[in-house]
Amino acid sequence: MHVGEKVTRLGFGWKTSDHILARYRESPEKDGILVAWAGNNNFDDPERVEADVDAIAALHGDSTKLLVSGLANGDYPGRRFGESGYKKIIDYNAKQADRFGDHFLDIRAVLIAQVASRNPGDILPEKIRKDKIHLNYGGNWRAAGIVYSRLKQLGLAS
Repeated sequence: MHVGEKVTRLGFGWKTSDHILARYRESPEKDGILVAWAGNNNFDDPERVEADVDAIAALHGDSTKLLVSGLANGDYPGRRFGESGYKKIIDYNAKQADRFGDHFLDIRAVLIAQVASRNPGDILPEKIRKDKIHLNYGGNWRAAGIVYSRLKQLGLAS
């Protein structure tokens, strides 16, 4: 991202990946850099999330200007370390990392590594959440910095 470049937000808390796909289909903005972070609210259907992310990427068309962000796990039963939902999230992220390579960002792992010294559930730390999963103001700033750093590594930001 460069000074003066337009940013369009299509995802909002409490929306599923299919909702974000629908918003992207309706958006006139299909060029530029796309950060696709979708699926936290329907993580339990990783095939659906993957299909929606693939459709978003296909609509965007330029894989060199795409960054796919992984799923994050909040403080819900089933999503903590060793539980079935946790395994779905970790497996989805690993699969996306294999598929997208450097254009994949495991935002969950980076946020946890930056903030949590002790975190037996391996979940997004409470101090960066406003509820059980959605980031608060400080968490969003951290996530934005992480995304910006990756975009710089990819040569997509200065």
